[in-house]
Amino acid sequence: MADDARFVPGPVVRWSMLGAALLLGWISVRAGVQGNFQESDPAVAVQAWPAGGTALEALARGRVAAASGEIDDTTRSLYRSALTQEPLLANPLALAALDAANSGHTDRAERLMLAARDRDIRIPMVRFWLFDHFVRTGQYPRALDEVGPAIRLQSDSITAIMTVLAAIASTPDGNSALAHKLASHPFWETDFFNTAKNSTPPEALLTLLSRLPNPAQALDEQRAVFLALIDAGDGARAYQTWRQLVPAVYRTQIQGVYDGNFSHWPGAEPFNWMLTNDSNGTARMVSASDLPQSTALDVRYFGTDATMLAEQYTDAAPGLYKLELAARRRSTAATGGRLAMEVRCMRGDLLATLPLDPLDLELRAFSMPVTVPAGCGLLRVRLVGAPGDLFSEVEAQITGVTLVRGG
Repeated sequence: MADDARFVPGPVVRWSMLGAALLLGWISVRAGVQGNFQESDPAVAVQAWPAGGTALEALARGRVAAASGEIDDTTRSLYRSALTQEPLLANPLALAALDAANSGHTDRAERLMLAARDRDIRIPMVRFWLFDHFVRTGQYPRALDEVGPAIRLQSDSITAIMTVLAAIASTPDGNSALAHKLASHPFWETDFFNTAKNSTPPEALLTLLSRLPNPAQALDEQRAVFLALIDAGDGARAYQTWRQLVPAVYRTQIQGVYDGNFSHWPGAEPFNWMLTNDSNGTARMVSASDLPQSTALDVRYFGTDATMLAEQYTDAAPGLYKLELAARRRSTAATGGRLAMEVRCMRGDLLATLPLDPLDLELRAFSMPVTVPAGCGLLRVRLVGAPGDLFSEVEAQITGVTLVRGG
């Protein structure tokens, strides 16, 4: 014991402490080497004897990736050694599952992948393999349980996964499994409908929409289904389905243009207003207490390029109609661009153009006859902006848009 009461170890103790320090130092160095290189350069990591399981399995995974999923004897030895070193690792089990799958032992591969998932739920390869395996074997409910985790682990995979779901939605078993899963409102629900509208039969999408817990509130999903029906040439059915889903108090007011006063009536696009908000202009519904209608569409058109500012689809039998609206200018400066309300057939044929010119600071009424020919299909009522001789902005308010039978 020293005079200052500090402990002074004896020779044996000093050698023991030195040995422990050297051992701790080597463990720290080994962990550091492997931690730094086991992902970026596992070949360096395994040189730190004894090689750790994580470094061994990382080297094995690298070999599998380079061989496009093939597993040779060297890779097999690496993942087995990794499990020997660290029996609780998940990735070596996943590699063993791939090895079994490549050999045709799919049942064993499934069991091993599930075991790997139980050990680590955040391995993308495991979730994607299980998703693919369950789809291929028709185990659709189990496949759908892998969708959310797979997307969260690799967000750029969502398009590919939704494309697969769109395909299985066309089968009776797949459609039934999807309906059950969609009832829980997974975060990818809208992405599914937006992808499926391009390839899944509309009937299958209608079935899924009808089985949602509250389809009337699923506006984005409705829109996708309606566009699928329209693309399939069944716009009339899309319109009738939309009418049925609109709340009853508003359903009785559907005649020609819907929500012509721009009062935020409920209902899905494209049979409700689709509004623009981009570099060419903006359109938004506003309160206007000084107007008889009390609401209006407030429009700013920047006068650079021709653009659509607002649009909705509607259904109208062949015959003579009258398009009416009221509008006013909201700025006192000179305006170079022009606004107009168009009516087109579904395929794009122009039936009528109603120029909103001249626009005054006071509300002004505009009207014109519209003849809807046979074979027109749905109508597209659109507010458009066109550049004028002067480069300047147009700011206006539009309300009271109607399309009624008779000229």
